Amino acid sequence: MRRTALAILAIVTSLAVVRTASSADLSLPPISRAAPPAYGPVYGARLYDWTACYVGLNAGGVWGRMQNNWSPNGDFDSDVGSSLQTNGSTTINASGFTGGGEVGCNWQVAQVVAGVEADFQYTGLDESRDLFVPATLLVAPLRFHEEFSSKWLATFRGRLGWLINPFVLLYATGGLAVANVETTDSVINQLNTAEFNTVSGSDTRAGWTVGAGAEWKFAAHWSVKAEYLYVNLGQFSTTSTDSLDQLGTIDHNHHLTENIVRGGINFHF
Repeated sequence: MRRTALAILAIVTSLAVVRTASSADLSLPPISRAAPPAYGPVYGARLYDWTACYVGLNAGGVWGRMQNNWSPNGDFDSDVGSSLQTNGSTTINASGFTGGGEVGCNWQVAQVVAGVEADFQYTGLDESRDLFVPATLLVAPLRFHEEFSSKWLATFRGRLGWLINPFVLLYATGGLAVANVETTDSVINQLNTAEFNTVSGSDTRAGWTVGAGAEWKFAAHWSVKAEYLYVNLGQFSTTSTDSLDQLGTIDHNHHLTENIVRGGINFHF
């Protein structure tokens, strides 16, 4: 009987110990789990961090407008000078393909993204104009020829934008524009083709550019953009001299502006 009582006491004591241990396990504090990331589940915060440098390619269309103003000096007869000025002064429009590369850096503060960008472009602008003016009572028949071309453009710009959401940036841009411009202007006396004024010029022009665009960051290191730029390369002049008497000169004043619409893709480091 005594042995039976001791056995029952041992079993009861064991059950009490197990129950106490189980209660202790249940009272342990819950295991803490990390909060989910604040950014997208696929790419994480890096997708939406715009602070980085980048390189890219772009392509699009360019539309150029060359304004030519002819100013003959006083050695021309007034009627001849008036005809030269009226018929030589014109606007030549050209369009072409543009494509090139860019490099830049961005810095993001909250929803504001500021940056700098430089690009170098091929610009296929090349156009000419020919005009024949019949003789009048006081002026011989004249043949005019004018042409211009601009094959490359470089810009050095600042950018300032606003993130409308974490991956779409709207921005304004502006800065320095540099381009090569070549021109030819000539007028020939059709009664005496040995008499003519002609001049060709080539100049690397420095001007300015402004524009705006939108950029979409669709992956951690990649973005695409659409952009518009207006380019003003200022005025420059060439001077032609009468081939016979070397006295009649014409100042040919040129002013080239460009409009560029392009798309691009950038790789962010």
